[in-house]
Amino acid sequence: MGKRTTLLATVALPIVSLVWQPVNAAVMRPASVSEGVPHVMTVQAEGDLSEEEIRRLRRERKQAREQQGDEGQQQDRQKAREERRQRQQEAEGEQQQDRQKAREERRQKQREAEGEQQQQQDRQKAREERRQKQREAEGEQQQQEERLKAREERRQKQREAEGEQQQQQDRQKAREERRQKQREAEGEQQQQEERLKAREERRQKQREAEGEQQQQEERLKAREERRQKQREAEGEQQQQEERLKAREERRQKQREAEGEQQQQEERLKAREERRQKMRDAEADQQQQEAREKVREERRRKRDEARERIARDPSKTTDTIELPFIDGAAVLDSDKDADRRRDSTREERRRKRAEERRNVDVRVPESDRDAQIGWKDRDRIRYEPAERERGERRERRPRYADRDGWRVEREVEDRFVINFGDRVIVRSDDGRRLSRRATETYYEDLPNGRVREVVIRPNGDRVVTIRNRYGEIIQRSRINREGREYVMFYAPEIDRDSRPTFVDPGERLPPMRLTIPVDDYIIDTSAEDRHDYRDFLDRPPVEPVERVYTLDEVKYSARIRDKVRRIDLDTITFATGSSEISMNQASSLRKVAEAINEILDKDPGETFLIEGHTDAVGSDESNLVLSDERAEAVANVLSDVYDIAPENLATQGYGERYLKIETDGPEQLNRRVTIRRVTPLVKPVAMAE
Repeated sequence: MGKRTTLLATVALPIVSLVWQPVNAAVMRPASVSEGVPHVMTVQAEGDLSEEEIRRLRRERKQAREQQGDEGQQQDRQKAREERRQRQQEAEGEQQQDRQKAREERRQKQREAEGEQQQQQDRQKAREERRQKQREAEGEQQQQEERLKAREERRQKQREAEGEQQQQQDRQKAREERRQKQREAEGEQQQQEERLKAREERRQKQREAEGEQQQQEERLKAREERRQKQREAEGEQQQQEERLKAREERRQKQREAEGEQQQQEERLKAREERRQKMRDAEADQQQQEAREKVREERRRKRDEARERIARDPSKTTDTIELPFIDGAAVLDSDKDADRRRDSTREERRRKRAEERRNVDVRVPESDRDAQIGWKDRDRIRYEPAERERGERRERRPRYADRDGWRVEREVEDRFVINFGDRVIVRSDDGRRLSRRATETYYEDLPNGRVREVVIRPNGDRVVTIRNRYGEIIQRSRINREGREYVMFYAPEIDRDSRPTFVDPGERLPPMRLTIPVDDYIIDTSAEDRHDYRDFLDRPPVEPVERVYTLDEVKYSARIRDKVRRIDLDTITFATGSSEISMNQASSLRKVAEAINEILDKDPGETFLIEGHTDAVGSDESNLVLSDERAEAVANVLSDVYDIAPENLATQGYGERYLKIETDGPEQLNRRVTIRRVTPLVKPVAMAE
């Protein structure tokens, strides 16, 4: 704009003023050009000229202007054209600059506007945040005041409730004192009546005992007379046999004289054959002993990783294994879990480890402490085993089978039973208890129960009450003075409501061992001198939930794992044999002495003897063989060390619980185990 204005003032306006000059204006004479001074014009005023001169002057001027005008116009047009181009370029440049500047100004204003808008939003947001914090602070203060007010109200109500409760307790205490005094008075009267009744019962029992003793003497006298007659008859028969024998001997001597030379040759030949067989047997035995020794040395090699875990199993929830090469799981319940087929062994062990993480184990300090969880239940009073009158039966009973049990095999008095996914061997220990008895008889009791009475030569009676399935409800020993010692007591099963056997261990979490393995298992072959009496007398390693029946303990590895065990690995059995030599029987002396010491303290203790085999042979034959081995050890303890058979229970497990994981012959798997199961089978903490 500034350049356009300058151009208009310097060029256009003078031209316009020349063209539009008024008539009466002073006429400017054209300047005369001096020859000496070129380009200098002299101007003369028109007022000094005549009209004609003025007209002429005007014509000249007009001509000069026209001449000049043509040249000037041409130059002006050229100049104007150049100026227009210049102005157009300048105008375009200015427009471009103006547009660029305007664009920049708009952008700047837009940025400033956006910045101001952002600042405005930030200020608004900060203002909202301050308001929100203020409202929250006010809300928290109000909530705090409400909580304080509610707390004060609760405290006031609590003080009022405590006051009322205290008054109620005072009234209850006073009422209880009055009742206590009344009960004491009634109790004294009741005690007086009970003393009188007990005195009368003792007198009655004494009279009955005298009558029974007299009957016993009469029976013994009659039995002695029968024996005397039998001896006399046997004497006559013996004399007759001796005469026949003498006659036969004379005939035999004659035959021997005739064939003496031939018999001599046959005896020599037979003797040589026996010697050869003996030498072969000795060589085979030496080779077998050498192989067993090498295998034993290899198996006894300790595994350092397992050894560390065995010292403190509480530091892990994984399955604890015996701390030597190829050692199986320590717990029988873990061995059962490893045998299942529902998933892989690693998956089962991982799942049990996760379940063990939630198990809080408390190791009891005594048998009573193990059963302390029963303190809220009613006290249990042992009922006499002979309290009910029974009806004599002529023969030994055969008990009913449980639902789902299928007898696979019967060997003498042992039954191999299949139920579910398990195979067990079941035997009646009545024959073992009757081995040294003078009399054994059976009585039928109500509800399908049977009472078995075994009478010993010293007058002691062993009384066992079983339900219709042969499961022991109660077992007691009653001495000649009438004192009763209880071994088993589970009266809650005295009902026909359990036709199917259920493993109680299935409802318990996995066993978690928290004591060293050496405090849980003792091997009698170890060189260390163990105090077997102290070890057997120790309480279970975890609390006991209730009284279990003997069958539940026998058939549930999870329940048996609650008590410690002694592995009698000094008793070695030949493959397929249950025979025990007297040399091996002597190795039981220390364990037997420990059991006798415990029985001297409490004649009602119970010990479970378990038989095991290696994996050679069928499962059924191994079950029967292991049960025979357990019974053989029980008979040695009774016959040699005078341990009452009723204090011992036996059960065979075959190859189910291997100590060494191998399918071949292994001496360590052919073993017998002893556990004290008293706190599992009778109420130690609650009985009266």
